[in-house]
Amino acid sequence: MAAAVRRLHTARRHLSKDLPRYRTVENQSPELSDINLYSNDASLREWVARNGASWAQDHLVIAGGIAGSQHWNEVAEQANANKPQFKSHDRFGNRVDVVHYHPAYHQLMNMGIKERVPSLAWVSQDKPGAQSARSCLSYLMYQLESGTQCPQTMTYAAVPALAPHCSRGTVDKEWLNKLLSNEYDPRDVPISEKLGITMGMSMTERQGGSDVRANTTVAEPCVDGKRGPGEAYYLNGHKWFTSAPMSDAFLTLAQTEEGISCFLVPRWIPHTGVRNRGFNIVRLKDKVGDWSNASSEVEYNNAWGVMLGEAGKGIQNILVMVQHTRLDCIVGSAGLIRRCVTHVVHHTSHRKAFGQTLLDTPIMRNVVADLIVESEAATALAFRLAQSYDTEDPEQVDFRRIATAIGKFHICKKAPLVATESMECMGGNGYIEEGPLARLFRQSPLNAIWEGSGNVICLDVMRAMQRHPSSVTALENEISAAHGLDQRFDDFWSKTRAESAAILKNPGQARIVIGRLAVALQASLLLRFGDKSVSNAYCSSRLDTSIRSEFGALPADCDLDGILARVKV
Repeated sequence: MAAAVRRLHTARRHLSKDLPRYRTVENQSPELSDINLYSNDASLREWVARNGASWAQDHLVIAGGIAGSQHWNEVAEQANANKPQFKSHDRFGNRVDVVHYHPAYHQLMNMGIKERVPSLAWVSQDKPGAQSARSCLSYLMYQLESGTQCPQTMTYAAVPALAPHCSRGTVDKEWLNKLLSNEYDPRDVPISEKLGITMGMSMTERQGGSDVRANTTVAEPCVDGKRGPGEAYYLNGHKWFTSAPMSDAFLTLAQTEEGISCFLVPRWIPHTGVRNRGFNIVRLKDKVGDWSNASSEVEYNNAWGVMLGEAGKGIQNILVMVQHTRLDCIVGSAGLIRRCVTHVVHHTSHRKAFGQTLLDTPIMRNVVADLIVESEAATALAFRLAQSYDTEDPEQVDFRRIATAIGKFHICKKAPLVATESMECMGGNGYIEEGPLARLFRQSPLNAIWEGSGNVICLDVMRAMQRHPSSVTALENEISAAHGLDQRFDDFWSKTRAESAAILKNPGQARIVIGRLAVALQASLLLRFGDKSVSNAYCSSRLDTSIRSEFGALPADCDLDGILARVKV
């Protein structure tokens, strides 16, 4: 017994000794958690107020707390760690075409729809800045988990695409009413049995991609002689990318005698209780990122659908939805940029090297300030665009027609650059899957590809210039509103305006000129509405093409202290 007691005392003495230093964790930044991504974002709050959406303040504060909470970020990690699984048949051999998601995915979808990410703009149309308030929700939730924003974005964008057809009676109003619901109902049942629905979009095919006029899917009337809007058709063909395949219906394109036409293809045929067995999922895409969200290849084998709008005008009809999803591409990328910057500021404020906190070192201060400038420029353009969607004023319609494409081209391409630089700021800690930047980095290229990659967007800008000269006038008026506020801007805009006038004659220079138009527009917005330290740094670094493009090249006259004070963590 005495020997056992001595051994116990000896063990306790060993345990009481300090751990060797190499086993202690020092100089690591703490976890960034439980912050309010709305309250801490000065630029976002200023734009929400400027656009008249202060009525949504309480709602947005709650959403900002959700997006920055440790609990919901852990849910987001679970949703991405457990990818969706496709099941083609049940155990009896019946075709079912279902995708099973992890419970975390459904938690995120339920939360987002209850917070009205897809519907706030439409149920609050009588209030000023309704589109800005909803864009703010999207901006925040994209920072939390971007995969679930895809079906919510498409559901949001489906409303203006369907609403005219519901008004004319060619589509049942039940579709619109349940798109506007704040109830998430993931059951695979007819919409008549559901509390709320989601909607997707399916346009591209293997052989054409963005060239949808090359589509080979065909549609024939279900009943001979019954053709046109609101009539039922059978579709046969395929689609190369159909995201969120468990959506309750999809807007899609198919060839008819009159040309490319738009159709609503549901998972269940309305008023019959019969599954649309011609809608078949082939497989799920193994994507670089966006892991929580399923994207699929589908086939139409006599898939039932109803024609939306005039036959042969399918592209025109579906572009209403595309325009709104492009807005969310911009808003989402601006949110992703902001999230990267938040992580960088947090890390560099705690990590030390060579006897100094990283953010106190001159080079790092320049890099981080430059990232903040990029973030505020992206936010400014995203929310100026959101503002233009709140009105049908002809000049604002013209502005958004061309500026949405310009913004998507520029901001969505900036997101991967910011994500890469942010990883570098965090060193090895930035380049591990356990860290927060891995998922942001994988997500960052997506919005530049989805809804039209760079060249397609440039073609759309040039098409707007050619077919809608008034859109060029609206864009020029918006940019020129900052004339006289900064000589550097005036000089840059004068040169860029002349270059843009010649773009149709020299389309090979489209990317250069459209990129400069985006820079001119962001500079104009920052000069008129932004923080002075940010607008000066933007003009000093972005309007002088002799300055290197890497982040951290802000000239010496920039107010780094003022810029860095814009981000609180």
